[in-house]
Amino acid sequence: MAKKHLFIINPKSFPKKRKLQQVIAAIDAYFTGRKAGNLPREDFFIHIEEFPRDSIIVIRKYMQNLEKETALRVYSIGGDGTSFCCLNGIMGLPNTDLAIMPHGTGNDFVRNFGEEHIAEFRDITLQTGAKGIPTDIIHCGDNYALSYCTIGMESAVIIGIQPWNKQFEKIRRRFNWINSAFIILGAIQVAFNKAVINQYYTINADGEDLSGSYALLNIANGPCYGIDKNAVITAVPDDGFLDMLLLKSISPLRILLMMGPYLKGEFAKYPKYFIWRRIKKVSINSESPLFVNMDGEAFFDSELTCEVVPGAVNIAAPNGLSYQRRAAPHE
Repeated sequence: MAKKHLFIINPKSFPKKRKLQQVIAAIDAYFTGRKAGNLPREDFFIHIEEFPRDSIIVIRKYMQNLEKETALRVYSIGGDGTSFCCLNGIMGLPNTDLAIMPHGTGNDFVRNFGEEHIAEFRDITLQTGAKGIPTDIIHCGDNYALSYCTIGMESAVIIGIQPWNKQFEKIRRRFNWINSAFIILGAIQVAFNKAVINQYYTINADGEDLSGSYALLNIANGPCYGIDKNAVITAVPDDGFLDMLLLKSISPLRILLMMGPYLKGEFAKYPKYFIWRRIKKVSINSESPLFVNMDGEAFFDSELTCEVVPGAVNIAAPNGLSYQRRAAPHE
């Protein structure tokens, strides 16, 4: 089967143009080297994103022009937002898989293979030869996500700090501590917003009624998110399930105190405040707008249904890597 390679690059992930040029040069050098070494020809195309989600259109059009029985590997070169767009671009396409080359502020999904392996995902030689492993995804409405879908406080924080992120975009991409500082300040602000932390949700999870007032809901396909956090530590991207964690509505100060244990995956120590379920499908609605965040893409909605799609996409895993299990369900 003929093989093609489509590279989607988010230029905003490279504050220094020199670094972007190095990445492009490495791609070109690899395929030039294949030709010089008399290896089978494999065509490639590089697309540099011009506006949000334009990669979805590019991927679809590129696939339409390929001959039948052609395998396509799409490379996401950027952060989680770029991977989100590439995933939504390839869904439903035949003979297509996804390689993630992390160069963004947050590179959450590849951390599921272990933080010590991130450099391997940036290696063009390893990525082009890597075998794709079946991976679950989250289907929510018209969108698909690799890592998580959060509703409530966390999503409200992400939406609230968007103006700061835009204003200080260049500097925050160079210094991760600035992103963390923004999130902390945003969390303090939202924790005292009663409309958010006391919002009532009608929830049906695999037939179980979990309706009630919650500060936040986290529906996870993997444990890693938020640059270096591991909140739903029991989640694994290839087990055919989603792990859902709910934080009950409690006082603002108690919420802030629970953020530390929550972000470290220590929710099992506080059963009074947290509800954990392993699910296939959950439907959520509320009389007030839902603050939603899917893999870093934030938006509002009135109701949402999240469902796992087992083994829906093949993710390139360099050097035969596999997803790490960080905790058993009972831990």
